[in-house]
Amino acid sequence: MKKLLPLFALIAFSFAGCNSLKLMVDNDYSYDTDFTTYRNYNFLACEVDTSFICTEIQDAIRRQMRARGYKLTDEGPGLLVSYSIIKERVEYKGYFQPTLNRWVNKYDYDDTYKTQNFNFGGGMILVSLLDAESSKLIWRGYASGVFNKKVKKPINYYRSVVRTIFDQYPLFAAGEQPRKLTSL
Repeated sequence: MKKLLPLFALIAFSFAGCNSLKLMVDNDYSYDTDFTTYRNYNFLACEVDTSFICTEIQDAIRRQMRARGYKLTDEGPGLLVSYSIIKERVEYKGYFQPTLNRWVNKYDYDDTYKTQNFNFGGGMILVSLLDAESSKLIWRGYASGVFNKKVKKPINYYRSVVRTIFDQYPLFAAGEQPRKLTSL
């Protein structure tokens, strides 16, 4: 029986993994941006959505921005936040880039964009940060496989997806220090 215990554990672990969602999460950013100067943000208008998804995603983004020290403001925001909910298969052009944290801290300086093409199934959520003054896209994080119908979606599912996307954005507002989300 002791010899079968590891086998049973492996089988149970395999079945538990079958119901978990495997998201492809990545991000792209502009090499021309000084990310260390932004302090506040506001949202661009949300796409029309009659379900709770739009509200839940916007609340999750607000939470992630607040955790990074960014202030929501109507007056002169430095960043504009936009997001898209795409429920169909997506062909997407992304880039091979050093991590954003390495780029901002000048550990790795290679200003050549190396493109890569993706073909995502299961839909995706895209979160974009734009420079408010120039309207230039400076960062985009995305998760694909979000709307895979085979996976049961737990409570706060979209909040978890947005957090996973923002894990790709390790930066804090100008003058802010890292802190735990629970301290908010």
